[in-house]
Amino acid sequence: MQTKDHPETISTQAFLLRPYQQRAVEWALLAHSGLIIAPAGSGKTLIASSIIKHAANKFPNVSFGWLAPTRETCQQAIASLKAVGVDPSRVEVRCPHESVDFSKKAILIVDEAKHAPAATWRKIIESCPGSIFGFDATPWCDDPERNKELQRLFRDAHFEIKREELQGVLAHATVHMSSASDRFIEDRIDDRIEKLFNERKRYMRIRHEELRAMCAWEAITEIGICENKARNAMAIMFANCSLGPTLVLVPRVTLGEEYARMIEGSVLVHSKMKKSLRKQAMDDFKAGRITKMIATSLADEGLDLPNVENLIMVSGGRSAQKTIQRASRALRRAPGKDHAIIHDFRDTFHPLAEAHAKKRIKCYKELGCHFA
Repeated sequence: MQTKDHPETISTQAFLLRPYQQRAVEWALLAHSGLIIAPAGSGKTLIASSIIKHAANKFPNVSFGWLAPTRETCQQAIASLKAVGVDPSRVEVRCPHESVDFSKKAILIVDEAKHAPAATWRKIIESCPGSIFGFDATPWCDDPERNKELQRLFRDAHFEIKREELQGVLAHATVHMSSASDRFIEDRIDDRIEKLFNERKRYMRIRHEELRAMCAWEAITEIGICENKARNAMAIMFANCSLGPTLVLVPRVTLGEEYARMIEGSVLVHSKMKKSLRKQAMDDFKAGRITKMIATSLADEGLDLPNVENLIMVSGGRSAQKTIQRASRALRRAPGKDHAIIHDFRDTFHPLAEAHAKKRIKCYKELGCHFA
């Protein structure tokens, strides 16, 4: 929405905002569109809701849109809007796979904006003639063209909240890197990579380098993670011995089911289970009725569990975006929580997996974590 309001017009809501959050809102009111980059736990949803609150108070006859990747993040958006005093009926909150028409919205909020260049997201975003604000903790990737498209969609403007501005907001974290692993599985993984590659190169029309990387990650996940008895036994021991709310992140539902049988009092959540059951499990975890939760990639986005004190990273991988998102589940402060523990693995069973682990270690250091 094109306005010429001075940032002081948000003073009526300033009591809700931390200084860095208020600066982000002030920037948005002047920039009219842009990408707001903020660490997980910094209150991106509150910033977005505050931007809409300002416009809703100023212009009572306009409506707004909010694009979020999951139903959980949609629910968080609605709760935040209510908390700052915005009538939710004025804000259409949708996932991209739903029927979406934002062509008459004054402002569009895009949560997890890293997805914006994807065809479905891009079409929805480009249909909005009003102001567009994207929010993400880790928007950039290794593809320069995708990054360029992301900048274009948010009109070549961005505002970044630095992690050092969150002093006292995030919990301290200690990382334990385990070397537990089955021995002599490197050859099995390499054989599996070759088999997958030779099968798929006949019909998959992608570059051989890209295909081989895809096959390598599948083989590492299958043999190096899911079938790695020593590694999984260590992760299960961590979970059973942990005190306080514990979140275990696994790459596949089948592995999660195995963990659920072995971790006393645990519950498994994943995207294919009924929404009501998933919500109930999360509510029980937040309330302390469940202290051990196992989750699949559902946790990469929209899993709001600030009380997590122990995070067990079974999933592996090299993506900085996913590592930061996952680790940030443990870095959020909650009443009575100012420290968290992250358990991960060095994965020396294969050179590629070990390289992935080193990239995760680099991410933990950038997040300010300490190492045991």
